[in-house]
Amino acid sequence: MIRIILALISFLFVGVTVLPWVRSDYWTFRSMEYPRLQKLTVGIALLIALVVFRGALAELFLWLLIPSVVSIIYLLVKIFPYTQIAPKEMKRTVSTDTNNEIKILTANVLQDNHQYQKFINQLRKMDPDLLLLVETDSKWASAMEVLDQHYPYRLKHPMDNTYGLLFFSRFELRNHKILFRVENDVPSVEAELKLPSGVWVKIYGLHPKPPVPGESLYSTAKDKELMKVASLVEYEKLPCIVMGDLNDVAWSHVTKLFRKVSGLLDPRRGRGFYSTFSALHWWFRVPLDYIFCSLHFGLIKMKRLPPNGSDHFAMFIHLKYAPGLNDKADEPEADEKERSEAREKANEPV
Repeated sequence: MIRIILALISFLFVGVTVLPWVRSDYWTFRSMEYPRLQKLTVGIALLIALVVFRGALAELFLWLLIPSVVSIIYLLVKIFPYTQIAPKEMKRTVSTDTNNEIKILTANVLQDNHQYQKFINQLRKMDPDLLLLVETDSKWASAMEVLDQHYPYRLKHPMDNTYGLLFFSRFELRNHKILFRVENDVPSVEAELKLPSGVWVKIYGLHPKPPVPGESLYSTAKDKELMKVASLVEYEKLPCIVMGDLNDVAWSHVTKLFRKVSGLLDPRRGRGFYSTFSALHWWFRVPLDYIFCSLHFGLIKMKRLPPNGSDHFAMFIHLKYAPGLNDKADEPEADEKERSEAREKANEPV
């Protein structure tokens, strides 16, 4: 019986590990990219079990061991850049010039979460200069009106389909607008923000649909929006920040492609997973909420905030405009094949 059980677990483990290799946009393949850390945990437990029951497995031992070890190594390679022992992609700096600094908070508040005051208290404690809230309906918009007196620049587009957004800035905005880049029920934000020093920064705020049943059976629309923004950032002359719930994990093929085409830095790399979903289940947590930025910025502080009633943790980051701090050689860069793939995804019909 133990032979059958371990053989089945090994087969399933290897199967779900290699499933994302299939370059299909269908949710079954894309969703399997998300739980790589969880799969690694299962794989290590499986490896221990295979060694313990080696005698009972007899001639099956190597046939089960080798694919399992290869799968574990593959998963380790994928998540290693987001461990604290990996090289840091973005340089750390200190707060010395508040005129060139910006504090940002992005949060998926969960539309059905009505703990408004708890969230407001969290905002007041962090005191961000720029704030993006997604999954905001008319009730959330009304509850957040108390922020208007502190944030003179605002974009609001509440919706009842879990894709509404609220965007608040303490700093001056220009060319700020709500866009529907791919789907007419999924808004995004684009704006130019002026730091107190006078430096203008391009901001993109996103929340594409995840590839899961009930939302979208395919990742096509999500991938298209990410590639469209990546292509815009690639040729943008201003310093750039992309933020929001991207509904994609840091180690996925598409997020990797997004980073390479856009050239944006991920402050998570070398510092930890900072998993933001699910705040309700400790055993399943993956990074979905991001704040990417161009080489122009250094990291002062980054924090995943405590629970606030949502199924996502909010992300907070304190950045300093410090051109020249990061090494140009550390900038992610796409080759021609990757650029071609990004163009294809950006123009793919939904």
